[in-house]
Amino acid sequence: MKKYFTIFSIILLLSFNINIITVHAETKTFTQGIYNVRDSGLLAGTSYTVQNTSPTNKSLLIIFDNNQLMQELIRLEPNSPKYTLKPFQYDYFIVVIGDAKLVLS
Repeated sequence: MKKYFTIFSIILLLSFNINIITVHAETKTFTQGIYNVRDSGLLAGTSYTVQNTSPTNKSLLIIFDNNQLMQELIRLEPNSPKYTLKPFQYDYFIVVIGDAKLVLS
């Protein structure tokens, strides 16, 4: 009986000591320019959200694949809500037009 109690106590102790780690995507800020997904540190196959954090400037976000076909086009108003983007591939290009700051998270 003492053996079972010891094993149960160890299992109970270990179950209380497990820490749950929450993972948040690192936010990336983009200004006007052309960006490669691989070089910008974004992960392929991951859905990102984009938001215009500029209080006054509009922006246009265009995503091209390696065949120069447009995959997505989003016009972002000042202080826009978050929009979910399709998952990227490593050979995609991101084009940002406008003086706004776009935050991808």
